[in-house]
Amino acid sequence: MAMRFTDQHAMSLVAPLLFPGEQVLFRARGVEKPWYSWVFYRLGALLWRYYLVVATNQRIVYVQHAGIFGGYKAKRSEAFAWGELDQVKLGWGIFNKTLRVRSTQKRLSRDVIIPRGWMRGNFDAAKGTLGAWEQNRTSLPSATPYNALSAPPAAYGAPSY
Repeated sequence: MAMRFTDQHAMSLVAPLLFPGEQVLFRARGVEKPWYSWVFYRLGALLWRYYLVVATNQRIVYVQHAGIFGGYKAKRSEAFAWGELDQVKLGWGIFNKTLRVRSTQKRLSRDVIIPRGWMRGNFDAAKGTLGAWEQNRTSLPSATPYNALSAPPAAYGAPSY
């Protein structure tokens, strides 16, 4: 399964999700193993989620691709601006490293296990993702949408009484 996932295929999954002028810095491939997958001894791997983790100059993008039976097509994607993330850590390991991303604002808590041999430079990409967060977390504002309902009435042209 891992042999056919190339850098070219990874870029074909990511390219439609990029903003104009956004640059891909690092990309790694990993798996998220939810706690309930450990309950089922033999069938737990069917519940794992496979991700392509992409660090750009503006945000981190998770592209979930279909599992064991679905191939490599993109299933869904999520993106979070660097300013929205509270914590990005890289665990220690010889064969696997865990990329931990936390955000209280977005209610995100994701641990993606990055294996060494799934993609060329997988460990270096995970380290680069951590470095990109450390560099960009304070320089870019969070991408929270403007809520017109919470603004004062004069802000959106209504008369203030």
